[in-house]
Amino acid sequence: MRNDDGMSVSKLQIDAELHAAERTLEGATERRRTAEQALWEAVSSSGKSGKKLWRRRERVDAARAELAEAEQVLADSQALVVDLRKQLEHAQERETRLLAITDVLMAREEARRANGANGPHNGNGGPSTKPSRRLPFLDRFRRH
Repeated sequence: MRNDDGMSVSKLQIDAELHAAERTLEGATERRRTAEQALWEAVSSSGKSGKKLWRRRERVDAARAELAEAEQVLADSQALVVDLRKQLEHAQERETRLLAITDVLMAREEARRANGANGPHNGNGGPSTKPSRRLPFLDRFRRH
């Protein structure tokens, strides 16, 4: 099944998922940048007294945890984008092969019909009186 853009439904679905994953990847990249900046600020903030040092360490630990989570989300997003790009490539290859097969089958059908219009002959040189038992390939699908 194809749409107006010439893409199959599965390709459209994969393409839509890929675009969504790429937007997620952009968000994950920005989240990681923000987490890195927060960690840098937490590390560079100065605290001379014991209480401020404890707060600084707490901020650094929280910023490190956020950065670790952001990096995991980024890695997951990157893996998803790579996987969807591969799926889209496979879908495009599969569709190209199916279109080539369809073209060959249609050409065979046209050739068979053209030969039939020129008067099919049996082995004796006269017109064949035996009807074909098998329906043409595409006609078999049209009946359902």
